[in-house]
Amino acid sequence: MRTALGLASGLVVGLVLTGCASTGTTRTSGADGLTTGLPAAATSTSAAPAPTGTEGPFGPDGPDASDTPDPALSGEPLPTLPPGDPGTGSPGPGDSAETHAPGAPVPAAAMLDTETVAAVAGGDWKVGSASHRWCDAPRTPGSRTARVQVLESVDGRLVQSVGSYAGTGADRAAVQAVDAATERLQACGFTHDQDPRLGAASELLTRTAPDGTDQVVLVLAAEGVGVVLMASGTPAGRGTWESLADLALGSSCAAATHGCH
Repeated sequence: MRTALGLASGLVVGLVLTGCASTGTTRTSGADGLTTGLPAAATSTSAAPAPTGTEGPFGPDGPDASDTPDPALSGEPLPTLPPGDPGTGSPGPGDSAETHAPGAPVPAAAMLDTETVAAVAGGDWKVGSASHRWCDAPRTPGSRTARVQVLESVDGRLVQSVGSYAGTGADRAAVQAVDAATERLQACGFTHDQDPRLGAASELLTRTAPDGTDQVVLVLAAEGVGVVLMASGTPAGRGTWESLADLALGSSCAAATHGCH
């Protein structure tokens, strides 16, 4: 009896140790990291039920592209992947197939609109007139095409320019234009503040305008596009300015050669 109990005890310990060895820790990444700490989904240890007499050999959902055709279906085509699934070569829902041809005018979609600025900064906004003086309506130099707009309200002013660079060296040209525009802004009286680390290159500068208005300006490059965003008043406020800068970066892809993805 003592020998039998000893064998049983050893068997239990062996099974426990085997189970522990199979639960090694793995690193999480991407979506796995988002679910770390959440309860794991329950798993079933029972075998899958056999198909019923009405389900056929493919289960309740019928055949798919991975099943071998049944002789009874020899004349029927198998289901194909829906449009947009990997492997079909066609864009799926939400994918943009629009591109910006080199040399084409910068589209309005690359600019912030009055509704967006009002939603972020508050107030009523309208399109104003851009100054011919570079210091009041700065642009990244050397772009193939450019668009400048001014949005105004009783509480602030927002000047934005978007320039599109073309050719195989477009990305590099846009990055170099950030340095050139930064130097020219400093000649306009702006002081370099920091690199906010947006896009492929970016610089943030500030100044007090001749009329006593505090101004902030962001110069950035992304996907072969140069952007300058200058604000005063409510758009330059903490939190509001950062949101508008992110939106300006996001919308600028409409001026990129390959469009938005």
